Amino acid sequence: MIEKANAVRSFFNKNRNSVLLLSGGVDSSVLALLAAQGSGGSARTLTFRTFLVNEEEIEAAEKLSKRLGLRHTVIDVDISDCAGVKGNGPDRCFWCRKTLQRHALSWARKNGCSVVADGVQADEISERRPGLRAADEDGILHPLADSGLTKDEVRAIARKAELPCAEKPPAPCMATRFPTGIPLQFNWIGRLKKAEITLASMGFSNFRVRFFPPGMAMLEMDPSQMEEAWEKREELFSDLREVGFPVVSIDLEGLKRGKLDRFLGVNSSDPD
Repeated sequence: MIEKANAVRSFFNKNRNSVLLLSGGVDSSVLALLAAQGSGGSARTLTFRTFLVNEEEIEAAEKLSKRLGLRHTVIDVDISDCAGVKGNGPDRCFWCRKTLQRHALSWARKNGCSVVADGVQADEISERRPGLRAADEDGILHPLADSGLTKDEVRAIARKAELPCAEKPPAPCMATRFPTGIPLQFNWIGRLKKAEITLASMGFSNFRVRFFPPGMAMLEMDPSQMEEAWEKREELFSDLREVGFPVVSIDLEGLKRGKLDRFLGVNSSDPD
């Protein structure tokens, strides 16, 4: 792991005018840490503000950049007009990344940054990730993956450096709260954010509030907290009704990555 981390530092020592796409998650945060060490603080960080991103993620990116001594920029991007994003198909991440990367590459050119890098790590390379395909098309580099650093190793580096995100669970964008193939309904995204803030204030962690038309909130809880969710079901229902969801359900399977992609296999023409 030490050799891999040194390889990333060496990359940024050779590419001191790099800009890093910093989301606030553990992968990109460790990338920023190693970049700061390797470049002597000359690398820069870039974060996008869109309606699909929670403000807490942007604040985390700002705080980390300040802690590491890196100059940080936040760019506001309106992706609501992108049909590939709005349609929420299986390649939604591809079109979202293409839109954001267009802004990143333009910013990099204007600010003299010859390299744009992201926090993709080695475990992700073999997965089906439309966003990764978009990154490769646009020449976005993956120093963590290229060095062979895995997710577990990234977290170990974060723990050793005492980064606040070391144990942070994944925080995918708000589009993942909609079943794949169901167009995004922007008027519900604010309510979904409020619903998740409500659950967090009740002590829950590592969960998602999913949206099902015309207005149902489906709670996907970490399996270890499902019993607690059931015990608090009346409070959950009351609070989420107040947020604006007329129906609230708890998913019996619990939180599981990629679950909503299963709806792509549902054929509406199948007989009852």
